[in-house]
Amino acid sequence: MNSFSIPLAAIAKIALPVFLFSALATAQQGLDAETQAKILKGYQAAPVPLNLTGRDATLVGLGSYIVNYVGECNGCHSAGPPTEYVVGGNPFLGQKIKVNPVTYLGGTRDFGAFPDPAGPFPHIVSRNLTPDKTGRAAGGMKLDEFVTLMRTGVDLDKLHPTCKGAPDTKCIPAPFSGELLQIMPWPAYGNMTDRDLQSIYEYLSAIPCIEGGPGEPANRCVLGPKTTAVAGPKNTTAFSKWLQLDGSQSTTTGGGALTYQWSIPAGSPTAGISGANSAKPNVQLGGGGGLYTFLLTVTDSSGNTSMDSTTINYQGN
Repeated sequence: MNSFSIPLAAIAKIALPVFLFSALATAQQGLDAETQAKILKGYQAAPVPLNLTGRDATLVGLGSYIVNYVGECNGCHSAGPPTEYVVGGNPFLGQKIKVNPVTYLGGTRDFGAFPDPAGPFPHIVSRNLTPDKTGRAAGGMKLDEFVTLMRTGVDLDKLHPTCKGAPDTKCIPAPFSGELLQIMPWPAYGNMTDRDLQSIYEYLSAIPCIEGGPGEPANRCVLGPKTTAVAGPKNTTAFSKWLQLDGSQSTTTGGGALTYQWSIPAGSPTAGISGANSAKPNVQLGGGGGLYTFLLTVTDSSGNTSMDSTTINYQGN
């Protein structure tokens, strides 16, 4: 995680997690005072908690400064003026500003039919910029995809293609191009430096996920089943030296096939395992009475692994 030098007195004025406070306070020199000030203001501006695990603190802070102060992205990428601020926090009513975290950068603002509100044209709705369950900005977008979008305006979601016939409520009529984002001021943002665009991406990847948005799937914030080994039976006392282990309750990411491998860890009495690479192997407890431990390792189709163990209290001879 990169860091930077800011006077402790300035850092102490903002509420930061202890680990981040420490990282900023003990930072290395290298950034000019203006950039450091922008990064500090970026952290002050963030209206939501930030997930900085594995992220560059410098880029996150700078990205927040750009998103919240320079670009004011939430003005378009929230549900709209009525809910952009919490009750009592609307600066346009002379109140102290407080952004609504429930709608922050979650998109869904309807700008009406484009290009003519009176025509049979699609409504342009702002996209959800929050990360999905992958932890990547704008619904799982990779950095290179995000930069391409910002540089060229290409609509990677392809929600509104160019009309091939008569206009309807789903296509964009010529001379406008359905291949490009309309309304979104990408021609200006596309001229930002590579570092600025990466900073925006890093910040958008650090904010909390919000459900909803055009083209977004249901439960976009919900992690799917993790690859998890479940070795059984649990808490079992056996009187016969023959029994069957059970790993069939193990789960896999994405629902793909699992491979199984049963073994006996060091220190456990020896036993015979028939079908050690199956979900339900048969075992023979051959070392006399005592506690027998069996270790299950499962691997999914993507190479993710998980381990679990079960201990059998054998009461036989």
